[in-house]
Amino acid sequence: MANKENSSDAIQTPKLRPGQEVQLDINDIGFGGKGVGRVDGIACFVAGVIDGEKVQARIWKVKSRMMEGGLVGVIEPSPHRVEPPCPVFLKCGGCSYQHIDYPHQLSVKQTQLREALRRLGGIEAPPVGEMIPSPEPYAYRNRITVHVKNGDIGFFAEGSNKVVPVEKCLIASGEVNDGFQDLRKSRPQDGNYLIGEKKRYGGFRQVNNAVAEILKKTVREAVRPSGGSPAIDELLVDAYCGAGFFGHELQSLFTKVIGIERSIASVAMASRQAEGNEEYLAGDVEQMIHAALSAGSSAGTVLLLDPPSEGLADMVTEIILERPPARIVYVSCNPATLARDAKRLTLISDRYRLLKVTPLDMFPQTAEIESVSVFELV
Repeated sequence: MANKENSSDAIQTPKLRPGQEVQLDINDIGFGGKGVGRVDGIACFVAGVIDGEKVQARIWKVKSRMMEGGLVGVIEPSPHRVEPPCPVFLKCGGCSYQHIDYPHQLSVKQTQLREALRRLGGIEAPPVGEMIPSPEPYAYRNRITVHVKNGDIGFFAEGSNKVVPVEKCLIASGEVNDGFQDLRKSRPQDGNYLIGEKKRYGGFRQVNNAVAEILKKTVREAVRPSGGSPAIDELLVDAYCGAGFFGHELQSLFTKVIGIERSIASVAMASRQAEGNEEYLAGDVEQMIHAALSAGSSAGTVLLLDPPSEGLADMVTEIILERPPARIVYVSCNPATLARDAKRLTLISDRYRLLKVTPLDMFPQTAEIESVSVFELV
């Protein structure tokens, strides 16, 4: 029997300890925003760095197969490095990329999405297009949640419920910041306060108004590609439909639209604004999607999915494969769960092929990635 220490399967243990400093060549930025360097083959994750940089970092956490550290200094800076405009950048847990010029932020996110589909989804050459930029890299958020604790007014630090005091949020719109200032002047009690653009806010809405309109157009093109058949399809099943954000936009393309959403308030809002061929149902997608897909033929049905970051439950995937629609349009905010679900629909089941993935930068300066994927029944 081979000695465990000499086995190729033995777990490498970091030799460094918390408090020690090390030089790192940053070769990647992982989803979540932290750069990755290696020490003796062990990955070390550091925030506030850019791929291609050499940095000095102080180790603060050591695990069996990885380490985390804090940036001490940049030895060889990237040409994409810029001065972060926010005084609490990396103290507040909201933004991850203010130190990176905007074109390179887009490139980083596109690569992260492609690599997630390749490594986690098993898709050899993911058909990921260019990242669609936000018209406004700052001042785009139409709502924020402000926390008040022990007199401090601001946002939580990353991975903590400690409030970082903030005077102004640079990624929030002018109207939202006006509301933020009103809250500050009111000397609020401890608690959480949602501040939104009142003229636009109601039910679930995307946080970036401009990119939300681009997202609508992207989904419309995914549902009915340019040059495709002009005939109206039989059925659109809009799962996780919210207040009908997509269903209202797409109803003219279908004989029937069935939306499914857990929030009773959102379903009520969607129903009030619905046309005659739209029906919105309150309930869990797991329990209602079978009946919805059964309302039309496979060849005439398009399924629109916009799940939470957890992606699709196993039961939902099983029902989709049992009652397969001709086309699936999947709106995702999490590359990892998108990759997992894409693998189930394509490689594992062999029922669908992934035609196209369009990433959109709904959340500039942050590590979040929005995308629209199109699957076609084989």
